[in-house]
Amino acid sequence: MSASSDPRPGAVGSPATGLGAKILGGAAAFLLLLLAIGFLLPSRWEASASALVPASADEVFPLLDAPEGWRRWTTWPDSGVVREGPDRGAGASMAWSNADVGSGRFTIEEAVPHQRVRYVVNVNEGAMRTEGTLTLRAERGGVRVEWHEEGDLGRNPLMGYWGLFMEEAQAAELAKGLDRLAALVSDSARTR
Repeated sequence: MSASSDPRPGAVGSPATGLGAKILGGAAAFLLLLLAIGFLLPSRWEASASALVPASADEVFPLLDAPEGWRRWTTWPDSGVVREGPDRGAGASMAWSNADVGSGRFTIEEAVPHQRVRYVVNVNEGAMRTEGTLTLRAERGGVRVEWHEEGDLGRNPLMGYWGLFMEEAQAAELAKGLDRLAALVSDSARTR
C-alpha cells in the first residue's frame, strides 16, 4: 500500500492533511487570533463635544432635564419607548425595547437647574453602559453646552474592535446632537 493512499487519519496524503483541511485550519486559527486580540482591546471610551447655543440657560435647560425634551433633539426608536419616573430631574427615565436597536434605559441621575445634567444609559441589560454629563455655562451670545460621555462596551471581543473607532464616532454624534439642540432652540425663539 502506498503512503498516498493510506486511509489512517494523519497519514501523509490522507484527506485530513489535504490542502482544504490546511486552509480551513489556518482560517480557524486566524479567527481565534482575532478573537483573542479583541479581548485585549480596551472596552472603555470617552467622547466630548461643545457648542454655543444662542439662548439662555433658562431656555435650554428644560430640553436637558426631561426625557421628553431629549426626544425633541436626539434620536430614539420609533416604537417601544416607555416613560418612567418623574417628568423631569433625577429619576426621570425612558426605557425602550425595539427589534431594530435592542433594549435599554436612559435615566437622569442628577439635574442642577441651569448648570448640569448627568445621566446613565444601559443597553441590553447593562451589557453596554454610558455615563454622560451636559454642562451649561453662560457666554457672550448664549450658553455654552459641553457634552461629555464615557462608556464601557463590555467584554465582547468583537466590540473591542468597534471601540477603536468609538471615541471619534461618538464625538461626531454628540456634535450633531448639539447642532440639533441649537437649531431647536433657535426655531423656538423665532416662533415666539
